[in-house]
Amino acid sequence: MVSWSTIQTFLVLLGPIIYSRGKAFYQSTKLRGPPKALTPGTHRILNILFVTGIVALLSTLPTFAPENIFQKTGSRLQIPTDTLFHRLSKIRDVTPDDEILRARLASREARLTYANFGPKPLVECSWCSPEEANTYLFYALPTLALPHLLHIAVLGIVTSSYFSPFGSVWRTQATVAGLALFLVELYFVGVSTSDHDANALAKLPADIVWTHWRLNLWRGVGIAFVDAWLGYVIFLTGTGRWTAGLDGLQAQEKLETLNKASELVYAKLHSENFLRQTVLRNKDLREKSFEFWAAEERAGKEIMLDEEVKSVRANLTLNITQLTEGAAQKSEGMLNTINTWRGLPAEVPQTSPAQPLTAAS
Repeated sequence: MVSWSTIQTFLVLLGPIIYSRGKAFYQSTKLRGPPKALTPGTHRILNILFVTGIVALLSTLPTFAPENIFQKTGSRLQIPTDTLFHRLSKIRDVTPDDEILRARLASREARLTYANFGPKPLVECSWCSPEEANTYLFYALPTLALPHLLHIAVLGIVTSSYFSPFGSVWRTQATVAGLALFLVELYFVGVSTSDHDANALAKLPADIVWTHWRLNLWRGVGIAFVDAWLGYVIFLTGTGRWTAGLDGLQAQEKLETLNKASELVYAKLHSENFLRQTVLRNKDLREKSFEFWAAEERAGKEIMLDEEVKSVRANLTLNITQLTEGAAQKSEGMLNTINTWRGLPAEVPQTSPAQPLTAAS
């Protein structure tokens, strides 16, 4: 066991580093700009995850769980078999499956197996033996794996690129989470012996750990939790609130955008070249084209020879010259002021190239 003082020491040493790294990561994933609207494919993913989560929660209801005759009759695990089924007969009619269960609950190990695997393996498995607990595990394994296989299949569907590229970003994490749920349940049923040992020492009905029924509850809650988590992160990714891990997806989107733009430019150039070739190969169109450009050239020359245009161009040239001279004088004045502040002699202003000095001056 790790002492509390050791945990405090690690928190003091590593706490600031973890906090700074976590804060930097959070800042890198913050939304920059307004959130984006969810695509129809992302809406379908969220609807599927919502439905599967609700079904998983409904599966935890006692109605869908197998009957526990010990809890139904309020009996201890060590109760005599005849007394147990006598109590059961007062509550409901005894069925043929109950008769099979009566014959197989005679031993202590069979009752511990009942608490661990439920009534189905004891009733249906003809080659299983209480002395070999693994035989019941092998028989119950398909039943244990079926809900998780269906859940992993749903996770694979919603994280495929068919619906939305945002779901495929979380494909690995979702698959690992689904497998982890199955491995955890398999550990408690087939590997861990803590519940078995506790039941072997239990004296009261309240002390019995009904592993099969408890895992039926936690399985549904775990599947619903994974679906809710996956739906939440896909929602964040689809609306642009979460950008971590989207570098490859963003690069792919940019490449697709550039590819579409280049295809559009190529199509326009191809159309223009086709139109030009058509004009040059047709005599009438070629002559009309030459006439058009000749008329454009003549109109341009006539505009440039117009007196008003000449006057505007001359005034524009004069204004540019005046602006250049004014800027030079301002800059020389600023330099002289700076030199005066520094205690240096002022520079002699240069003669403007537009007004050269003559010998008479």
